[in-house]
Amino acid sequence: MTTALGDIIATYVAEQPTSRVRVDGLLRHATAADPTLVGDPSARTRLAAVLAGLAEAGAVVLPKTRSGWDHRTNPPLPLWVGKTRPRRVRSTPVPRVWPQALEAAAAIATRPDEHQLLDRIATWLRNNPGAEPVPLEERSLEILDDEKALAIETTKRLFTTGALTLDLLACYPTPIPFPSQYVPGRGPTRLLVAENNATFHSLLQAARQLDPDVRPDLHIGWGCGNQFPTSITAVALLDPAPTALYYVGDLDVAGLRIAVSAAAIAKAQRLPPLQPAAALYRWIFASGVPRLDRSNTGAKASSTLVAWMPQDLHPSVAQLLEQRQRIAQETLGLRALRAEPDLLLRAIE
Repeated sequence: MTTALGDIIATYVAEQPTSRVRVDGLLRHATAADPTLVGDPSARTRLAAVLAGLAEAGAVVLPKTRSGWDHRTNPPLPLWVGKTRPRRVRSTPVPRVWPQALEAAAAIATRPDEHQLLDRIATWLRNNPGAEPVPLEERSLEILDDEKALAIETTKRLFTTGALTLDLLACYPTPIPFPSQYVPGRGPTRLLVAENNATFHSLLQAARQLDPDVRPDLHIGWGCGNQFPTSITAVALLDPAPTALYYVGDLDVAGLRIAVSAAAIAKAQRLPPLQPAAALYRWIFASGVPRLDRSNTGAKASSTLVAWMPQDLHPSVAQLLEQRQRIAQETLGLRALRAEPDLLLRAIE
């Protein structure tokens, strides 16, 4: 035998695709590689000694329970041997003194990627005292060489625990603007947003055609459907700034969810409260035809949706949702707005 039996067995085990290797197959391979085992009365003893030596050296793992062994002949042999897993050597970060602003984050950080992030931020803080606030993506490119990386980091624990903040990095997420048109007029500036594009255009035309002597100072906006809860933060970009926010959308579960979600964001961002354009919703209810709402699979949160609407419409809205029906906001079209010019004025009272 030119190769030691232990090397033959260890090599065979290492080459198998599974973590456990059956010994009957191992024995067939060992016998083929070392024919002197055939007919040798000490072959079983030799094999048992080699497997025990490999296990002691950490090359294989032997079964720990009796059921994993063949006791029919002495010495007993294992039915299988297991591969050993290489020990993972956990790298210990080199202790370092962090800036006071990063001490809380450093106390949490344990992974190399977290320490690398803190190292980059520490360098940036040292080189940029009193930095002017800029959009998130610009700061991300500056610190991490990737304009999208910082937004991803804000979803991880160093940020979600509050140990790191965007204020520390002097940056902010930029709101997604929603399409709007300013129609100058009298009185305080208000914003009226329509969920759908068609209603936005009709409201805009109706506002522009109002008598300038009575026309309110107004932004007409398009909420872009379910994007409005995200884009409502762009209200802060409007000039002149509106002092009141109004919304009209489809009378259905989806439309009311958009309104309720946007209202919650407005409150969190300390914007003026988002109110229903009550006169428009009442007109839609009085003039529209309820139709099956295929998107309503049974809204359990209907009480929350109903609560956002004007008090006098609560029973009607609740019944509409319970019956899984809807009324499209396009019921209120340009002809109706022209026929009742004061409707738009009453919508923002």
